[in-house]
Amino acid sequence: MIKNYLKIAWRNLVRQRLYSLINISGLAVGLAVCMLIMLYVAHEHSYDRFHKNGDRIYTLHATIKIGGNAMNMAYMSYGTGPIIKQNLPKIEDYMRTMDYGHGHVIVYDPAAPDTKFADNKLLFADAGFFKFFSFKLVSGSPSDVLSKPFSIVLSKDMARKYFGNADPIGKTLTIKTDTALSYQVTGVAENAPSNSSINFNFIASASTLSSVKSFARRIGEQQGIGPGSFNVYLLLRDKRDTGQVKRVMQAIVKADKNAYDDEKFSLQPFASTHLENNFGDVTNIKYLKIFPVVAILVLLLALVNYMSLSTARATLRAKEVGVRKVTGASRRNIAKQFYVESALFAFISFGLGYFLCYVFKPLFLSTIKLTIDNSFLHSPLVLALMAGLLVVTILVAGSYPSLVLSSFNPVVTLKGKMSKQSGGAVVRKVFTTLQFAISIGLIIGGIVIDRQLYYMRHADTGINKENVIMIPVGAAFDGHYAAFSREIKNLSGVSEIATSHYGMFQSYDMYSVGGKNPKEQIMLPSLTVDQNFVNVLGLNWKYPPSPNTTLEGHNKVVINEEAIAKLHLEPNPVGTYIKAGGDNLQNPVGMYMKAGNDNLQIVGVLKDFNFSSMEQTIKPLGLFAAPDTAKFWGKYSCNLFARIKPKTNLPTLLDAIKGIYKKYDIDTPFTYTFLDDAFNAQYQAEDRLASMFSLFTVITVVLATMGLFGLAAFTIEQRTKEIGIRKVLGASISSINGLLSKDFVKLVSLSILVASPVAWWFMHNWLQGFAYHINIQWWMFAGAGLLAVVVTVITVSYHAIRAAIANPVDSLRSE
Repeated sequence: MIKNYLKIAWRNLVRQRLYSLINISGLAVGLAVCMLIMLYVAHEHSYDRFHKNGDRIYTLHATIKIGGNAMNMAYMSYGTGPIIKQNLPKIEDYMRTMDYGHGHVIVYDPAAPDTKFADNKLLFADAGFFKFFSFKLVSGSPSDVLSKPFSIVLSKDMARKYFGNADPIGKTLTIKTDTALSYQVTGVAENAPSNSSINFNFIASASTLSSVKSFARRIGEQQGIGPGSFNVYLLLRDKRDTGQVKRVMQAIVKADKNAYDDEKFSLQPFASTHLENNFGDVTNIKYLKIFPVVAILVLLLALVNYMSLSTARATLRAKEVGVRKVTGASRRNIAKQFYVESALFAFISFGLGYFLCYVFKPLFLSTIKLTIDNSFLHSPLVLALMAGLLVVTILVAGSYPSLVLSSFNPVVTLKGKMSKQSGGAVVRKVFTTLQFAISIGLIIGGIVIDRQLYYMRHADTGINKENVIMIPVGAAFDGHYAAFSREIKNLSGVSEIATSHYGMFQSYDMYSVGGKNPKEQIMLPSLTVDQNFVNVLGLNWKYPPSPNTTLEGHNKVVINEEAIAKLHLEPNPVGTYIKAGGDNLQNPVGMYMKAGNDNLQIVGVLKDFNFSSMEQTIKPLGLFAAPDTAKFWGKYSCNLFARIKPKTNLPTLLDAIKGIYKKYDIDTPFTYTFLDDAFNAQYQAEDRLASMFSLFTVITVVLATMGLFGLAAFTIEQRTKEIGIRKVLGASISSINGLLSKDFVKLVSLSILVASPVAWWFMHNWLQGFAYHINIQWWMFAGAGLLAVVVTVITVSYHAIRAAIANPVDSLRSE
């Protein structure tokens, strides 16, 4: 019997090629979108769950108060792990890691010192790293590979890169951080999975850190318990002991005279680190709330389209159903037949959807800037999700068509009177309204997101971002930075240069200073710059320095307008406050602010400018100008800013800058960033959201159009004889088209009314996450509605015009 059902289903599929193609492709696209989103969401939630003891591993964090301001610290001291384990038997083990986060390191084989590579992801770890975590070793013993200083484990990719097919065990690699050290290769590990929050190319023994210049001092200073520079992981004997562990840690801190005020510890499950400690925008937790909803909506639209098109073609199967019932077939058997047919369609659609998912996976992952291992596609979790999706698709897709088609009255169907038999007209209209409401809502959301991103990129931030490049320089420039910067400045395409410790829009230091009253302390963001920084970035003075006043000096600071209202300022030596014209801000130039034991003299006030994302209000800021550029900047890593003259040949200039750079640092790759690109990079999450919104909007509009196509075909097919009579009586093609389009335009108009307030509410709340944002305009709703109406008219007109130009004799012949 099933075999017979499949034969009939296949014959109908081949006979009605156009509708079969629309049905299968529409459902396949919806399934492909659903699969991609499922893959993304499942991958994000699977982070770090492959570790054998993952449910008992916790990351350690601290909250401290500095000057009354609470600060969350993700890194702990070198001595924290051993002290906790010594005092608490419920801790089975601890692990410390240190990610060398200073960019690229120079790596080469001492046997071929002229062949050097710039690589990243250098991790220092305690000896038991491969026993604590479940990363797989290809060669080497988990207990021994990191037990000695200057030992290193390579990932498979790095082993192949540096040693080819040869066995690297026992061989030597030289790695230059701020110190060039030789390491013996003691193991090779499988590449870290894409769903691991710990990533590595090289894992060096933590006992080597005392020989690395930048970390040796930190280790000596971080022997107690508290915040520091290391990731500290704790393996509990029982995961229910977290409360007792925190109490013991608090007792240890309370007895420590060097601890910060109100220092508190927290334990976080290791598996939740990726989603909850999203410091680097690796993922975005709001996507994991939005995307599953989108996946469900897209799949629902695809299934609704399938069911609408299936029942829309019901008239072609009506007499078949009537004959089957007259010859003794029960409604149950007929329902089973159509369920099998729907299952075949769903199975073919699922296979095509999986193929589309595989083909478009690289594009999807590139858009959301994510990497997923191909092996994850075949993991038990993903296979179970795919199987569940197939079952749900078959159950839902077959339900409505089988119920409708099996309910036909054989007497009526055999007489050819199907006008009231097909049923479900109201349901299909509701579905069509829902489809277009979702599409219109997404179109409105896409317009709002696009306008907000445009606004943020083109708003006046108080910085002249155009034609400025940032060039990071490292320790290799020690003693040469003054010469390097001088040569850059002398290039014909460079108008002026400046220096800052951090790249703009990337980071800043925090300085504890006096607040509004003598007892209050606030954390003041601060940038260490040189005296040219203000001019090169085009910053504007609110209260400029006094004539002949230099910005440089250990006890001098330039602040912004926002800082005036937040700081406790001491009167200037004359003892007067100078009122600024037209506002209530005091001119604080010459005044002092308290910073620890120091008194900092304010030498100028800058107008407020956005030195971080426009999602945040402008914060108080202090600029400290280094007193001696030649000596100061040679000791520290920094960024050189170069303003480029108009009409300069950029490729030629960049080649010249690279040539000068390589004179002083031949090993480190030359990199640069345009200042406006650095500003735009702050909005990567919004860019990804905009890209996804655009993609999902196009898909939902296509699916809604396909649903409308099916409903229009069904409706016009029922009214074929009516159209023939109207044409015989003299109706024009345009009047028939208008008559048939009117009902569908009403449905879309209702969709606009439903979607607009919902879209406004969601997008209004989304905009509240930005300190500076646009206002939602009426034309955004009008534009989305107009697009929907145009698509509707074009889709319906296709069927209406075909019916209107048909020979009315053919339409009326059976009467």
